[in-house]
Amino acid sequence: MRTLLSAEKNLTFDGKTTPLKLALFLLVCLAWLLPGLTGHTPWKYDEAVSQGIVHSLTHGGHWLSPDLAGEPYLAHPPLYFWVAAGLVNLLHPLLPAHDAARLASGLFMALTMAATALAAHGLFGPRATRLSVLVLIGCVGLVIRAHEMSPALAWLCGVAWTLAAIPVGVKRPLLAGVLGGLGFGVAFLSQGTLAFGLLLPIVLLTPLLVPALRPARPLSHFLLWILAALPALVVWPLLLKTHEPAQFALWWPVLTQKPLHPKTWLAPDAIPTYYLGVIAWFAWPAAPLALGTLWTGRLKGLARPPLRFLLLTLAVMLLVLGFGTTPREGNALPLLLPLSLLAAGGLDSLRRGASSALDWFGMLTFGLVTALLWLGWIALVTGEPKVVVDFLEAQLPGYHAKFQPAVFGLSLALTLLWAVPILRSRPSPRRALVNWTVGMTVSWMLVMTLWLPYVEASRSYEGMMRSLSRALPPHAGCLASSGLGEPQRGLLYYYLDIRTQRLELGNKTHCRLWLVQSNPHDRFMVPSGWRLIWTGSRSGDRTERYQLFEN
Repeated sequence: MRTLLSAEKNLTFDGKTTPLKLALFLLVCLAWLLPGLTGHTPWKYDEAVSQGIVHSLTHGGHWLSPDLAGEPYLAHPPLYFWVAAGLVNLLHPLLPAHDAARLASGLFMALTMAATALAAHGLFGPRATRLSVLVLIGCVGLVIRAHEMSPALAWLCGVAWTLAAIPVGVKRPLLAGVLGGLGFGVAFLSQGTLAFGLLLPIVLLTPLLVPALRPARPLSHFLLWILAALPALVVWPLLLKTHEPAQFALWWPVLTQKPLHPKTWLAPDAIPTYYLGVIAWFAWPAAPLALGTLWTGRLKGLARPPLRFLLLTLAVMLLVLGFGTTPREGNALPLLLPLSLLAAGGLDSLRRGASSALDWFGMLTFGLVTALLWLGWIALVTGEPKVVVDFLEAQLPGYHAKFQPAVFGLSLALTLLWAVPILRSRPSPRRALVNWTVGMTVSWMLVMTLWLPYVEASRSYEGMMRSLSRALPPHAGCLASSGLGEPQRGLLYYYLDIRTQRLELGNKTHCRLWLVQSNPHDRFMVPSGWRLIWTGSRSGDRTERYQLFEN
């Protein structure tokens, strides 16, 4: 009896769905999505902040207005933290709280992948469905952020579903209205008023500028869209005003000032061209493949409604993000969606030379990355070659690797399996994309298997927090602090259940203990009567120093 693999000796990536190709696609998606969601403590920056907020929610905090170590947190509305805290409660005690909370990122990313596939199906048909997801998860800038505990992933999910609903509305306007409204609600409850500036122009301008994507029953469509979005826009603020009026007074200016006052639409530190430069690497290979789609179609391509819609989306995003946000790589996440869809829509028309170049570049890049990962791991375990050991020791002094047979066996199997789609497939633009994404996935899995103990030792605060805990005198009472950042305050509350009294806020305190975070090169005056009883830092961290004083 023939096996599934023997049934197709050569994989032909021609856009047709077969059981083998569907199984491989789902396997790649799961292999990319799951590693990194569990198995390590919260890392700086977003993870540490998010875990502090989630810990507050699960230990008596305000569910309508989450706080960070006892202080209101107004940077993001609470949707991501609600989901993460719900998973913590649901999975306790099966998983540590930080691992359970991080599964929220996996959930939102899975929904984002589904929305991207739906959008591609509506714009370009079933041949682009899997391609769009492979382009998205192959983007260099997404792989690390997709596995972090961050509300930016809920925001990306909301944007994806809002966009996906637009092509769906051509044939199924009522369903599209519900999906689009829910997506907008998720976006608002994740990022706040940026949802209005980024998404409403796309939703309102598309029917005018791209008539082919106009919903079949516009009135019913938009009515359902509004009704689906309304709970997120109204229910949370109304409950907040009713049950937490003091917190509502803090949130209300945040939710109304920017949309209602045009003078605040522009970010004071905006750099309009910043994201054009960022996407050159952040959205690789989606950005060059999208440019290939536009170049191949030339002016005739602009006559295609899907391309006009995606170009409109991209233009609005670049304008709104460029002028209305602080320049940060994480803010570029929504740009991955139209670029991935553009790339998927034109991949089949990519010239043979370009697809071969991408294919070889991907194989060489991830072949080199894989070789370096194995070389470094061998050096950690065996002590040879010495030059590699010395380099790694300089980055993380005192680290000692342990050989783990199960991890070694899994990593070796993954590396060998990487050759399967290469050896069993025929050259094509689709194969080039598959090879790139599979190479990215295998490299990520090796980092999360072979290298996870090393990365954890270099980025975790757990050891430092334990050391601080041992240094704290029993029954010491309150703890004053200076210079503690949001991640450190969140993890101090998570690990030690301590909320410090921050002196930089002008608080007058009579605490006998004082915790200071500073740069190792910083010098500061220590008031008379205070003596140093502990100093610490993360292993290998040269930018943060912590000192505990007692009076």
